[in-house]
Amino acid sequence: MHKTDATASHLAAGLGPSERIAVGVQRWRWHLREYLQFDAGVAHACLGAAGLTAGSILRTRGRGVRAIRLESALHRAALAGFVDRTVERRIARSRASGSADLQRHAETVAPVAATRVFFEDPGRLVGKRILVLKSPNGAEKGVVLVDYFFVFPLFARFFDLDRIASRYHIVLEPSWSGYCEPDLLCLLDRPFPLFVQAYEPRDIALLERLDSNFIPVPTAANWWIDHRAFHPIDGAVRDADVLFLAAWARYKRHDAFFHALARLRRRGERLKVILVGYNGDQRRADIERLARYHGVADQMEIFERIAPEEINRQFARVKANLLWSRREGFNRAIVEGMYAGVPAILHEGFNYGYRYPYINEQTGAFATEASLPDRLLEFVRRSRSMDPRTWVLSHMSPQQATAVIDASIAAYARQHGEPWTEGRIAVKVTSLDAMAYWDEGDRDRFASDHAFLRSMLRGS
Repeated sequence: MHKTDATASHLAAGLGPSERIAVGVQRWRWHLREYLQFDAGVAHACLGAAGLTAGSILRTRGRGVRAIRLESALHRAALAGFVDRTVERRIARSRASGSADLQRHAETVAPVAATRVFFEDPGRLVGKRILVLKSPNGAEKGVVLVDYFFVFPLFARFFDLDRIASRYHIVLEPSWSGYCEPDLLCLLDRPFPLFVQAYEPRDIALLERLDSNFIPVPTAANWWIDHRAFHPIDGAVRDADVLFLAAWARYKRHDAFFHALARLRRRGERLKVILVGYNGDQRRADIERLARYHGVADQMEIFERIAPEEINRQFARVKANLLWSRREGFNRAIVEGMYAGVPAILHEGFNYGYRYPYINEQTGAFATEASLPDRLLEFVRRSRSMDPRTWVLSHMSPQQATAVIDASIAAYARQHGEPWTEGRIAVKVTSLDAMAYWDEGDRDRFASDHAFLRSMLRGS
């Protein structure tokens, strides 16, 4: 982990003509792709119809798994209502006919660089991405929580889920919005309940229409932030204006943010920005090149792959925290900033347009492409009058998320005549790379449970 001052001379310099043309062409491609994804209007219906036709052809050729992957992507893209309804009807027909295409997804999903280690040794998921939060006690089941979409098919593929479910209630924590996702759907119609954290109204409605073993639980992945790690620092000097904490990735839209900074600069407003990131589908050098293209590189201070305590120190330096992607998951960085006392700015229409209750007068605001420059200035000037930490502590802490899960399982247990004692689920927290217990001593307390889960690996 390291940091580097982004005011070095090579960053302050602009781009040469050929490099500037190359970046310009790249940006044009990005803008076209984004337009087709989000803003194409009538063209969305045409794209959706073409995709549905392709899905039908795949099914007639016996390639049902590929059809499901394509059609679920159309649903997540929210192209048109008729596309969503058609995809859901096809999923329903597939289930009614007894087709195993959904389950086969788990058997055919391929490893990528980030997941290869878990394919080679699935037991490494236990205690990291698969965490026990309550031990069984006689006839009363325990609780296992599984986070991240990519883990769900691995859990189904490598572990004996029936035996695990006979001893534990299983809670799933999806990492992205858009639940018409084969990584989740491969767990449909199992002979046991699966409690699915769901906060987006669109996703809750989908789970309810599926009428399956999925039980929506009204919480989400960004409720599990450790507010002991992210907090205001007494006496800290706020010597910068905006923090942009995001992977070096196109969907995070550094380019659009830099464009807004350039617009402010032309108005005589030069904001100081702290960038914190890590490798995604771009690299740090790509981000630096974009900053130079827009003529704002000398406003940047860049940090890469720094520890949570260092991130908290950077939050203590700024007045606003920006999330400028248009669709992703349940972003942790904005809540981390709120715990540190920094309000957040989100893109209007983020994800599927739900105006999250945790974006309010005390915690942050939405902005459009046109209004972002003025919104940044507004927050730089008035953020001290806001109190985001108090709001999130009162409404979406890990302790409250745990209580929500507890209440959902209790309701299910009452309905089905099962024993359940509330107040015994351990609290966990989530960071970029793993889950952990709020109380570190719980890892030892659940060691035998984790040993049991590893014994449930197929072939053990």
